[in-house]
Amino acid sequence: MDRYLDYIDTGKKIELIIRTPNGAVRFASFFEEQNDKCILISTPKNKHIKFNFPTGQILELYAYTRGGVFKLKCRLLAINEKNCELSLPFGVENIQRREYIRVNMGINIIIKLLPSQKTTLKTKTKNISAKGANVLLDIDISKYSKVELTLLFPEKTIKTIAKVIKIKPVMIDSTKYYSTSFMFVCTTNRETDFIVKKCFEFESAQRRKFLDNKI
Repeated sequence: MDRYLDYIDTGKKIELIIRTPNGAVRFASFFEEQNDKCILISTPKNKHIKFNFPTGQILELYAYTRGGVFKLKCRLLAINEKNCELSLPFGVENIQRREYIRVNMGINIIIKLLPSQKTTLKTKTKNISAKGANVLLDIDISKYSKVELTLLFPEKTIKTIAKVIKIKPVMIDSTKYYSTSFMFVCTTNRETDFIVKKCFEFESAQRRKFLDNKI
């Protein structure tokens, strides 16, 4: 049950969700420590709402890590100006390991073919995970085993070396393209955590759109 402590370190940014009769309220916080009695986090922040909930309030903590997304259910024990004291979790869930979540999210990407880097390709990802990405190219780059990728997220730019692991010719509107898959080989833990978080945010947004359309 405590396996999450292998991935949630001091200073790790976490997301708090509180379920209210008017809907879910989200806050940002940082994990400080866990001892034998409680978990300490920094005082949760939200630009529009003050964190002002009674002791005993149930909180959901979400930590986006290289080991997946950990969801912890806790109760609010105490709060002061600097931090919050929470109960030890009475529910822990590893929602999904990072290597299994892949979403059809289009991120601007720049591809430099190694070792020369003379050829630069610009496109968007067809899908992406914390381990790699797939793109549709109009040229076959099978003679290159490695590339340099620059992923241009709106909030962050990630640059990594990647292996070319699969190329499949496809026909679209009578034009031949190459479905090309890459595996990231040098992303940092922080970058991996960021991609995991963006994938889950995208998946959640798509799920909300689907549910809204059903109403």
